[in-house]
Amino acid sequence: MITLPAVLFGAIPARMSVAAPPAAPGSSLYETVSAAIMQRARLSQTQATAAGRHARVDVQRQAGDWAFGSAVLTAPAKPDRYPLGWMFLAHRTGSEWEAVLDGTANFSALASQAPTTVLSARERQVLGPTAVTIRSTADTTYNTGLRLPFAIGQSWRLTGGPHGWNGSDTPYSSIDLNGGDFRVLAPGSGTAYLMCDGDSSGQYGGWVRVYHDSGYTTDHYHMWSPVNYNGGSVSEGAFLGYTGTDVSCGGSAPYRHVHWSILNGDTRVSWNTRSAGKWTFINGPSAYGGYALHGSTLVAAGGQHTDTGGLLYNYGALNLDQGVVDANDDTYINKRSGPGTEYAIVGSASDGATVTISCWRNGTSLTGRWGTTAVWDKLTDGTWVSDAFVYTGTDTIGPNC
Repeated sequence: MITLPAVLFGAIPARMSVAAPPAAPGSSLYETVSAAIMQRARLSQTQATAAGRHARVDVQRQAGDWAFGSAVLTAPAKPDRYPLGWMFLAHRTGSEWEAVLDGTANFSALASQAPTTVLSARERQVLGPTAVTIRSTADTTYNTGLRLPFAIGQSWRLTGGPHGWNGSDTPYSSIDLNGGDFRVLAPGSGTAYLMCDGDSSGQYGGWVRVYHDSGYTTDHYHMWSPVNYNGGSVSEGAFLGYTGTDVSCGGSAPYRHVHWSILNGDTRVSWNTRSAGKWTFINGPSAYGGYALHGSTLVAAGGQHTDTGGLLYNYGALNLDQGVVDANDDTYINKRSGPGTEYAIVGSASDGATVTISCWRNGTSLTGRWGTTAVWDKLTDGTWVSDAFVYTGTDTIGPNC
């Protein structure tokens, strides 16, 4: 929580379709939020300036003594440099502003006092600490429940495999995608904000963040003509912007793409063994390498800063009661009448098929791509398959049968 004297700041109306102008450097609101940014980034103003980073405070809504918007620490326009960003809430009491950033207990405390014209009831939940997110999927499964951020049925290139938000940093929370119709779509429902754009008109590029109900958050950077939902709800498949080469808040984009990153709440997490669009991403030995798996189908990444790579077909989201059959380089797996190899074979499931699981039980221990397990999954058609040959992103689905 940061508090500084209030001076020089006038009302800025809320805008739904474009970003509000940045708060002017030198104003008390700017200085207060900037101090909160530096504290969260664990940098002094001197360190930030030496690194070519600067605070950017975009006010999206204001009512009386309350203000809300995005708080970004920009990066130099260089390869493997990316901005940091949060949503801020600020309140002026007398001559002083108090500013807090999302994901903290202090945010929740101040949010409880804010008028709904500045912060909706839904935003109070979404932007509070991870412990109070609407659901806790992000804490319980590596199946993100998301599709890929483009149209279902299209195939886009995996131009950059798992890498850091800043390139080579860890965790490898980001992948690069390009192709298709260039339309970046919301990978799942949630609450969306424009974190950064090319100018105050919101028409030249930027970074859109979606806070998903599951507890996962996704960032979409380098886009042209992004939409500023300004905290509005978005449905899965909502248009966010076009793939582009925008670096309005820093970084580098040597070719047209979307830099797509995943977070658990406000903390970046690795894509390694996490799935989206029914593909499971696997880290390589270094940043931008690696690959994606759909069953036994492997698609290799293009590598660092290249507009090449294998094609990922967007199958849509994997539901939380589903799994993808991984026959471990075979073409199918057997379905059985009970949870073990001693039970009769009553059918088969093709490699890459989606199965829906009703419950589980321990049985014959088998080894597949994802390790050794005694868990067997009972499918909704009443047959059983070994969980060793099904990617679900979690240990078990449903109750014990």
